[in-house]
Amino acid sequence: MQSGEIIESILKIQCFWPIFIVLFYGILLGHAHLSIFAVKNTRNTITSAEVVSSALRGWPLKILISTFFISACFSSASYATYQENILFSQDSPAPKAIAKSHKQKKQRKLFIQAELALKRGRINQYRKIAPQLKDYPLYPYLRFIELERRINKTSDQKIQQFVQTYHNTPLARKLYYRWINSLAREQKYTALVRHFRPTQNTHLLCHYANALHETKQFKHAFLLTDELWQTGSSLPKSCDPILKKWSEVGFMTESRLWTRIHLVMKKGKRRLASYLGKSLSKQERRKLNLWKKVQRQPETVVNLKRHFKDHNSRIMHWILVDGLNRLSRRKPLIAAKYWQEIQNTHEFNVEEKQRIKRHLALSLARAATPLSRATLKQLKLDSHDSNVITPHILSAIDDKDWQGALAWLNNLQPEARDSERWHYWRARTLEEMGRLDEARSLYLQITDNRSYYSFLAADRIGDRYKLTHRPLNVPMTELSKLLHIPAIARASELYQLKRIVDARREWHFAIQNMDKKQLLMAAQLANKWGWHDRSITTLALAQHWDDLELRFPLAHKNHIEKQAKHEKISPAWAFAVIRQESAFTTDAKSSAGALGLMQLMPRTAREVARSLRIKRPKQRDLLKSNMNIQLGIRYLRKLSERFKGNSVLATAAYNAGQWRVKGWLPKDKAQNADLWIENVPFTETRKYLKRVLTYTVIYEQRLGLESKPLLERMMPISTNKI
Repeated sequence: MQSGEIIESILKIQCFWPIFIVLFYGILLGHAHLSIFAVKNTRNTITSAEVVSSALRGWPLKILISTFFISACFSSASYATYQENILFSQDSPAPKAIAKSHKQKKQRKLFIQAELALKRGRINQYRKIAPQLKDYPLYPYLRFIELERRINKTSDQKIQQFVQTYHNTPLARKLYYRWINSLAREQKYTALVRHFRPTQNTHLLCHYANALHETKQFKHAFLLTDELWQTGSSLPKSCDPILKKWSEVGFMTESRLWTRIHLVMKKGKRRLASYLGKSLSKQERRKLNLWKKVQRQPETVVNLKRHFKDHNSRIMHWILVDGLNRLSRRKPLIAAKYWQEIQNTHEFNVEEKQRIKRHLALSLARAATPLSRATLKQLKLDSHDSNVITPHILSAIDDKDWQGALAWLNNLQPEARDSERWHYWRARTLEEMGRLDEARSLYLQITDNRSYYSFLAADRIGDRYKLTHRPLNVPMTELSKLLHIPAIARASELYQLKRIVDARREWHFAIQNMDKKQLLMAAQLANKWGWHDRSITTLALAQHWDDLELRFPLAHKNHIEKQAKHEKISPAWAFAVIRQESAFTTDAKSSAGALGLMQLMPRTAREVARSLRIKRPKQRDLLKSNMNIQLGIRYLRKLSERFKGNSVLATAAYNAGQWRVKGWLPKDKAQNADLWIENVPFTETRKYLKRVLTYTVIYEQRLGLESKPLLERMMPISTNKI
């Protein structure tokens, strides 16, 4: 705060009066002491020491009083200026909310007290606080806890009333699910059937099916059970009672068992299949054991016929199709030979044929040997399926058969042919054929975009990247209107209380019915709160791609730059990985077990921590941003060193694992990185590579770093020294 602002504030709030009082009081006391001195002097009884003592006697009190008044004055001046800034600042989410803010802070504290009182069973204390919170956004959460803690003793009417009153909150469905579970547990089947509503929740559906059976509605109960049975996943324990009854009346036939086993084996869940197989006859179990063997060792599928007397058996057909698909991925040459033998002697439907051919084509192309390429040409696969054409195009490009590549490119359907991907590769092919004007024309058609292929195209013709930034500039007065939406207000409060999971649930609930304008406003509001992951996902939902500051935030900038500098890697690369891995979701948890901003697996994190000589991190430590960033950036450096500075391979290894990447390296000759990326077997890793490379370019601009052309950072992929 500048001195001029303080003086102006003093004058504004008439703060000069305490200073006047202090000066007046000082003069008065000073005069009194001088008078006493004069009297004592006339009596000739005063010493020089007394003169000094008398002069100083009142000053400690004067100084204390003066300090108090002046501090109060300046504090008032500072607060006045602060208040003015809050009221009129464009950076404040709620410009007119200073009074409301104080009220909400008070209510926030009361909410925590009320919640704690409920959880500890102090109902009288809760009832004293609750009336003060009826207009607080999180009041429904207190009502939820109040009902949920004694849900088995709460009347149906109160539950229904809550669900209707708060139908526009995630809490309504949550309480409803708890209530249905409670009714099932208490065996209140009539009430359960009466109040049940349609849902996709298998757990609740099983409770409902059992309740239908208990209320003598057998037909509906068994029809629903039959539908629930047809799944490739495990069923919850709540299904056990109705499944037992369904089986006892004869519905658990071998045909139905095999239907379920087929679905389960398609997902590769052999353990669940073994459990289901216990109900099969001994002869049928042998077929299941054969299928499990084919999944473990796909080459055994070529000897399948000798195990079946009925070669048209549906079970044999399932095993044959599954085995061929797996063999195509593992040993494509053997699979191709076997396919040529049986494709006309067995009846395969259209979907089965397409899948087998697709796997064969992709695997033969990726094998990248003269024999695999020759076999691919001999197969005469469908020339209209883009999934089958793709391996032919890439194989021809790798062989520098530009004429062949162009012929296959011409076979693509118009929709696929017009994509950025095939625009780029058609231009690359024409460039290699010496048709430079045509190539340049095609490159120019995609360089205005902001994407992986547009950056590569720009590099090919020496053009600059088009990193167009069009910021959203919604006025704060408009943004503050969003806080009138109850779900946004609840999300805001939950975010303030660091209850991120609940806040995220409320945010999702709030935006699901918003139009594009509201979504853009919500994205900007979340960004102002510092809630970057919600801002990013909301922008994506609105399909708005041009506000680079919102889409590519610089959260944790200081720590990322510090760690990147220490590990000697590009901070733009680290930012790009975080943006792709978690979109800056600090508490991100993947289904595979990866945690935090940089999605570290606990085992990887422990290994990296050892190399840093720091304490072994626990899972909760990986959800702390600083720890996650430190370990993640060190891991990027280790991968970079492992692959001799090749950022493409290091990035692929971060996603798929370094041993997989090592297995994907060319076997006989170096390969251009752009072609190698197209041949990566995992779709997820191909997309991951393209995005991280693109995001790295964007983050270089965001960080003010010199932008390196994409092609320059994409070193050729070779087996040498790796």
